[in-house]
Amino acid sequence: SYIGGGDIEEAKRISVGLLGCDFELDKEHNAFRIKKIYEGAPWDAEVRSPLRRPGLKVNEGDYLLGVNGLPIDTSQDIWASFQGLAGEVVTLTINSKPTIDGARDVVVKPLSSEMRLRNLAWIESNRQKVDKATNGRVGYIYVPDTVVNGQNELVRQFIPQHRLDGLIIDE
Repeated sequence: SYIGGGDIEEAKRISVGLLGCDFELDKEHNAFRIKKIYEGAPWDAEVRSPLRRPGLKVNEGDYLLGVNGLPIDTSQDIWASFQGLAGEVVTLTINSKPTIDGARDVVVKPLSSEMRLRNLAWIESNRQKVDKATNGRVGYIYVPDTVVNGQNELVRQFIPQHRLDGLIIDE
């Protein structure tokens, strides 16, 4: 079942700064465009995309043209530009069009992991689907496990929805 101890080789890990978003390559303009920015959940202020910090005004559809003054190499994966930048202050060159003319710089601090952010976005998406399907009468709660973390999530999500006609509790 498990392997432990002994001479186990481990690959060197390289931190990659993450922005809490998905990119797509605009092949026509040979530039990376922000396809989706993950919002997390409005009921949970624990984690947010670095692109959603106040005053940045970065939007889905904007182009990422540079990182720390270096242009993005579209022949490589977009995340190659973020190697070693997790938790570091980074300057991004952003524009609503795929050219450097009119671009602006924004300063962000990339995440080392998007796991919690994407999980919250998934939970919120499910909550919204249930809300829409039931005209706001039924709530949705996701409980990831039955230990302390799961109990904390149950309480955190239960309080704002406890007066609804029904609850779907997804474990």
